[in-house]
Amino acid sequence: MTDQRQPIIVLGASRDDPADEEPRQDGEDSPRPLPPAFPPRQPVANATGTRLADSAPAPSAPSPWRRLLSSLIVVAVVLTGSALIKSFVVQTFEIPSASMEPTLVNGDRVAVTMYDSKDVRRGDIIVFRDPDSWLNTTDPTGLKGAMRGLFIAIGLLPEGSGHHLIKRVIGMPGDHVVADGQGGLTVNGVQIHEPYLRPGTSPSTTPFDVVVPEGCVWVMGDNRSNSADSRFHTSDAHGGAVPLTDVVGVAKRIVWPFAHWGTLAGGREAFKDVPAADPAAAPVREDAPAGMARAA
Repeated sequence: MTDQRQPIIVLGASRDDPADEEPRQDGEDSPRPLPPAFPPRQPVANATGTRLADSAPAPSAPSPWRRLLSSLIVVAVVLTGSALIKSFVVQTFEIPSASMEPTLVNGDRVAVTMYDSKDVRRGDIIVFRDPDSWLNTTDPTGLKGAMRGLFIAIGLLPEGSGHHLIKRVIGMPGDHVVADGQGGLTVNGVQIHEPYLRPGTSPSTTPFDVVVPEGCVWVMGDNRSNSADSRFHTSDAHGGAVPLTDVVGVAKRIVWPFAHWGTLAGGREAFKDVPAADPAAAPVREDAPAGMARAA
């Protein structure tokens, strides 16, 4: 039977139009449809003829007041963090003299842990506030004083900087400490051998015989021939002793310079055989105790 269908002519279609192609038989691949093409988006102009993309306001720079506020916030955070560290963790101090040689030399910086007075023991190296004007120092004024105050505020210098000393604890409250002036040093009747002293150095050529008052410690520098310590302040208000309330902390480590880096432990070993003091023997400390130190 003859097929009587007539071809359909599509007006306006080109030979490349898929509609002009003959239907494909089953099993033949259909052409993959192409994604629609869109012209590139053009900037839209406003009524004045200016493109909207060009008319968007540029981000404004922060005002001077905003910058000042940001700076103040940063300073406040730094000061708060520094105060917390100084109050509860650790603080550094610079060694100002040769009185603790050879253990510490002039210019060393030590890390001092903030302390509870129960942590202080014989043999510890402590930093303490000048109890009775041992140091003849005056605070700077003018620009130097202002800079010093700033450094104290941010933690680069300690409170009362210039009015601190560093010595070794020799006697605790109630201890009977005696130097015979011939090189012998005893605490509660036990002879003390101090390995941290410079070889050949006498424990003390200055004789003294003291009972450390309640709430105080007796301190001496490791460089015994060049240390103005408790031995030379027996006529002061505290009789040469240092109130525990004036102790800032215990020096634990040398942190600067790196060549001297190391711990300051081991001093307690020299006193390990010393018996505990008789609490009844400790004079009751007053503002200006009299008769605490008995010169030999």
